[in-house]
Amino acid sequence: MEYVKLIVATMTLLLVGRGSAEASEPYCLQRGDVITHVNTLDIHRIKDFWKAIKHSEQTMYLTVQTTNGAKKVLHVQLNQHKNGAVARFGADVGSNQLQGVKVTHVRRNSPATRCQVAN
Repeated sequence: MEYVKLIVATMTLLLVGRGSAEASEPYCLQRGDVITHVNTLDIHRIKDFWKAIKHSEQTMYLTVQTTNGAKKVLHVQLNQHKNGAVARFGADVGSNQLQGVKVTHVRRNSPATRCQVAN
C-alpha cells in the first residue's frame, strides 16, 4: 500500500511541476537586454558568457536586465549540439563594461526567442 502512495505522490508532484512550467510567462530576449548571470556564474566579459553557454547542459537560467529596466530570471532550453555557442543559443552579444553582456542580435526561432520567466 505504501508503494502505491509513493507512486501517486510522485505523479502528483510531476503534474504540479509540469503545470507550473507551462503556465510561466514567455520572454523573447531583445536587442539591448543585458545578461548578468548564466546559471550561478557572474558574467563580466563576452568570453565568460560563451564559455558558460558552451558548458551548460540542455537547460540554463539567465539573469537579465531588460531594456525597460526590469530584472528577470529566465529559463532556457538549449539545442542539443555543442558545435558553437552562437548556434546553440541563438543570440549575439557585445561588451557592457564588465557588467554583463549586451544582446546585439537575436536569431529567429532560436532558444533565445523561447525563454520562460522562472518562478
